[in-house]
Amino acid sequence: MSNKITGLFGHNEKLPEIDPKGIVDISKATIEQYKQLSANLPLNQWVYLENEKQGIYQLQNKSTEGFVLSLRLNCKISSHPPTFELQDAQGKRILYGYDKEAGQIQFLLDNKNYGNPFDPFQRQSLSRFQQQLASAKVIKLFHASKLYRFQNQNAELLSKPVSCRENS
Repeated sequence: MSNKITGLFGHNEKLPEIDPKGIVDISKATIEQYKQLSANLPLNQWVYLENEKQGIYQLQNKSTEGFVLSLRLNCKISSHPPTFELQDAQGKRILYGYDKEAGQIQFLLDNKNYGNPFDPFQRQSLSRFQQQLASAKVIKLFHASKLYRFQNQNAELLSKPVSCRENS
């Protein structure tokens, strides 16, 4: 699949393009262009979205089924805790970080269970999870009898700094 996302839009404006490393600068994109880009993210790989103007940096992985996993591991502001977010194909949040109301969340890397490494009471499991994530081929997230599956292509992007605020 091509990493190039382009299109004619409105007034002949091109959508931001994802470079061969999986990075796209969205700082000059309109809201509509951002929505179009998000809807057409390459599947089964990490994409790093950077917006220097607003200081927002995101790392997203879109599954074949349209679910989007955002991992926020290397926070630009060190006082912000690492977290994650899972969205459905319409962009609605399904799960995030440590939500005691959500019930049990399990992350699996190549079928090895790491529980919820974002649980603030299990921080040592986060460092193990991060180490294994760099070389894992498949990330699975299990919650409420549903299994979400993501390919871990462009895993080198996982070390890039991201915004870890709640709504970033």
